[in-house]
Amino acid sequence: MNNDETYRVGIYLRLSKDEAKDRESASISNQREYIWDYIKENGLTYVDEYVDDGFSGGNFDRDDFNRMIRDIENKRINMVITKDLSRLGRDHIETGYYAERYFPERRIRYVARGDRYDSLDPNSHNILMKFAYNDMYIQDISQKIIEILNTKKKNGLFMGGIAPYGYKRDIANDKHKLIIDEEVKDNIVRIFEMFNNGIGIQSICNKFTDEHILIPSIYQNQPRGNRSTTFGIWKSKTIENIITNPTYMGDLTQRREKKVSYKSKKRIRTNKSEWIIAKGKCPAIVDKETFETAQNIYQKNKNRSKKSHEYLFRGFLYCNECGHTISINEYKWKNNGKEVVKHICNCNYYKKYTRYNVCTPHTLDYDELEKEVLKELKKMCKKYLKTNNFENLLKSNDKTLKIQYNLELKRSRIENEIKMQNACIDKALNDFYKEKITKEVYTRQYNLINDTIKRLIDEKKVIDRELKLLKGKAIGDNKKYSKIIQDYLELNKPTKKLLASLIEKIEIDEKLNVKIYYKIKPLL
Repeated sequence: MNNDETYRVGIYLRLSKDEAKDRESASISNQREYIWDYIKENGLTYVDEYVDDGFSGGNFDRDDFNRMIRDIENKRINMVITKDLSRLGRDHIETGYYAERYFPERRIRYVARGDRYDSLDPNSHNILMKFAYNDMYIQDISQKIIEILNTKKKNGLFMGGIAPYGYKRDIANDKHKLIIDEEVKDNIVRIFEMFNNGIGIQSICNKFTDEHILIPSIYQNQPRGNRSTTFGIWKSKTIENIITNPTYMGDLTQRREKKVSYKSKKRIRTNKSEWIIAKGKCPAIVDKETFETAQNIYQKNKNRSKKSHEYLFRGFLYCNECGHTISINEYKWKNNGKEVVKHICNCNYYKKYTRYNVCTPHTLDYDELEKEVLKELKKMCKKYLKTNNFENLLKSNDKTLKIQYNLELKRSRIENEIKMQNACIDKALNDFYKEKITKEVYTRQYNLINDTIKRLIDEKKVIDRELKLLKGKAIGDNKKYSKIIQDYLELNKPTKKLLASLIEKIEIDEKLNVKIYYKIKPLL
């Protein structure tokens, strides 16, 4: 094409990270040779070459691309040539911005030789669809990679770069398997024990900071950006992440975070429904009962203010009328120069929508309530102890035993289903012999039923393995139940852990009657 303007050419060459090698790739050489043929054919003036070997087309923060932009701003070059549009980039929005706005505004001629695009040629192919296609290519590849990784995660392979605090990757044998990090394992155990015994998350943070225990990021030598004045101090979010992570009871949990999109490096927390949990795929640091107790306490207290008073029954109190939680608030005032402190319960729903009369206050003194409920609990424990039935009731309520019972019930149902499916095969065979159905129909029925039987047998094998693990935990340990009985009976200094294992909730009605819902059937 004839043009009187002298073009000072910058060659831009790019190769994606997946294709890049330890040394300059042959593909870069091919791009260079292809573009030089064009320069020679058109008698253009070469100025410089910009090479990004190992950079994704969706990422525009590339070293030499940025250098090229600086040279454009400094008017060192006024023409850019790439092998094709995808070399400039695959994100159709940003690539389109440079090709259709940035370059024209700065009078930069842009040529993508392989796509027959020249910004000076009005007959060039419409590049918008090409940009969109390149962007779709990245999106498709990204999605396929995510699907592959998720499949591996579901199969119990650890696909992260850094293991959760308390674990490390088994580099020597299998980098996708986790092993316990014995150096910090006890810190995890302590966190669960402290939390289950009523010590607040912030108090745990303060304790660990005071003891100069390294925070996970420092211990694991993780790179961090700008360090704030609080760097090195244990944060509540760190403790929350630990006590809510099923990995610590042996169920490998991944995808608790994800990238906003394939175009962004920013990560966000996922909902629990999006977590990928592979049961029993890593060694447990705490047992299942300890972990579930922590979840129970955490759920009852997650909405509380971090600076609020420690209330034993916070999270257990509910309004009988509307079903919403009962809050506890501290009130202070002066009486004859002396400070008076009261802790008052109120229906949260009433407080929030007072003007709409959706409920009533349910106002009562928390300290009196706590005293009366604890008295009732002690009375309850003594009744059970006298009947010599308390231990049996506790055993019958043990979550592990319940799980075992449900698994055995499910196993029995599967065995019956297998028998029924085999009977269906016998019936189909009998119908074939009696020429009620053709051989083709019989074969089709047999294959369908046989596939169902195979699936049921696989399910039965999984249940058998789980039952074997459960029975190996010695769940009938009499010492365990004796200790629970003793703790319940004493209740001199009750903990949330004890309460969470005994009480489901406490309801207060508008006449201020209190009803305790136990996790075991109370005696009348």
